[in-house]
Amino acid sequence: MYWQSNMAFAIYFILIFLFLLFVWSYFNKQYKLRQNILFQKREEEIHQNRLTFFTNIAHEFQTPLTLIVGPVQKLVEVESLGEKSKKLINMIQRNSSRLLFLTQQLLEFRKAEYDYLEVSVKQFDLVNLIEQIAELFDEWALDKNIAYNLELPTTLVGWYDKDKTEKIIFNLLSNAFKFTPINGSINLQFYIQGDDIKTLYIKVSNTGKGISKEKLESLFDRFFLTDTGNKSDTDLFRTGIGLAYIKKLVTVLRGEIDVSSRANKATIFTIMLPCSQESFKESEFDNEGSQILISEHLKNILEESPNNSGNALNKMSSLEAILEKRKVILIVEDEREIQLFLNELLKEKYKINIANNGLEAVEKLNKELPDIIITDVMMPVMDGIELCKKVKSDDRTCHIPIIMLTAKSSILHRIEGLESGANSYIPKPFHPDHVLIRVQKLLEERELMLKHLSKDTFIEDIKNLPVENDEKELLRKVIELIRNNIDNENLQSLFIEERLGISNSQLYRKIKQVFGFSPGDLIRTIRLKFAAELLRKSNYTVSEVCYKSGFNNRSYFYREFKKMYSNTPKNYQLKNNSRKS
Repeated sequence: MYWQSNMAFAIYFILIFLFLLFVWSYFNKQYKLRQNILFQKREEEIHQNRLTFFTNIAHEFQTPLTLIVGPVQKLVEVESLGEKSKKLINMIQRNSSRLLFLTQQLLEFRKAEYDYLEVSVKQFDLVNLIEQIAELFDEWALDKNIAYNLELPTTLVGWYDKDKTEKIIFNLLSNAFKFTPINGSINLQFYIQGDDIKTLYIKVSNTGKGISKEKLESLFDRFFLTDTGNKSDTDLFRTGIGLAYIKKLVTVLRGEIDVSSRANKATIFTIMLPCSQESFKESEFDNEGSQILISEHLKNILEESPNNSGNALNKMSSLEAILEKRKVILIVEDEREIQLFLNELLKEKYKINIANNGLEAVEKLNKELPDIIITDVMMPVMDGIELCKKVKSDDRTCHIPIIMLTAKSSILHRIEGLESGANSYIPKPFHPDHVLIRVQKLLEERELMLKHLSKDTFIEDIKNLPVENDEKELLRKVIELIRNNIDNENLQSLFIEERLGISNSQLYRKIKQVFGFSPGDLIRTIRLKFAAELLRKSNYTVSEVCYKSGFNNRSYFYREFKKMYSNTPKNYQLKNNSRKS
């Protein structure tokens, strides 16, 4: 019979297999769903624990912040303080205002989460408040050469919650400026639409790397990270609670927020806030007639542009640096306040150049080589680790000492920094004297190395050089080879490479890193030292000394000798002979 045939049993087997597969698939999906739910609950619990912890800390900060902000405000008013003291006090005031703003933002975010944040609206023209907030960013735009445009109608009369509206605008602009590259553009646009129910539209667009479509939906999540295209950790766009806070404020005001982005083009945030009287409850109206002015702590946060003062300082100190032969320090730091602080700390002894990120630092290195680099690790565009690797792998810059400043103080991060080639690693917050002494000691080490080449008694004895033993051995071999072949016209870096069996790049890097110049410069310097030794201790003529030192061009020998000793070979010989007699 058919139902007992082999074909029928095969069909039965397939049907049973499909049924079991369906059952397995169903329960597998159920299991994955339950796991996802558990994972989301766990993530939510972690977020809540984070926020609870930070909220508790924020509450604890209120009292000490009050005792910082109040006395600092009184100190600012003292007229007898010196210029430097005033700058430091203003720095304390700005950063205490910044910390106060962040703690209040966190506390308000928690209130908004539990619907405890109250709305207080009054009727006024928003144009004046917008202009006050927009002005705070003028210096920042000038500093980064950003095309900063503000599109405003003549009036924007409506019902607004002044406190929440200014925080929304301020946070959006801060976010835009933070992630807009140098020479980029930011456009801020306001307008009202609607007849009966009016809506305020706020549009903030900025150029930059943009945000991918799959990341946009999660952009307003707390502690969300999205990769903006660079694999570096510093290019991860960390929203923390910043954008989540903006969304909460918009939601509390019964508005909507939308974001669109095009890769490497622009990101546009659009906020729609109801501004008609009918949009709010009677209990939410504020009937007190007070002047609409920007909050004082917002003014303090962005009151001064450190980079401008830094640029002015650089111009003023350029002549001093040339006259006093000051050492040049390149500070690579994206935090403006840290730039200002390091500038104030080091400007009396050194010439200061400033870069906002690693890429800008590389461009500055092409124009002028500093004696030392101080860099932050976490920076946009190019971080400190990548900058350090670039500097140390370039034959032209590998000799420059690098100090890394970073908030990452774990041993793993220190190892990463040192492996990239950093000479010193200083965690934040740092003591000013720690930075000053480290800079001084690194520069002294460089001077000690170079002194071995400036001594008229020669440099065979290199045991005191502050370098590793294997490097000392290589240097000893190089110097011996040069001395033994000093009169050889073919003595060049290629000659040394062939005799020692090392590559051109390896020889160049080692010589540059220790002495600060190329193998060719080292050969010429040793020849000139040898020539000076012969002029002092022998009766050879200048021409004989020239050829015995390996120079086949008399005028070249004269020129280079005078550069090093500020005297002609003949006068140098006569001067030393007169001393002996």
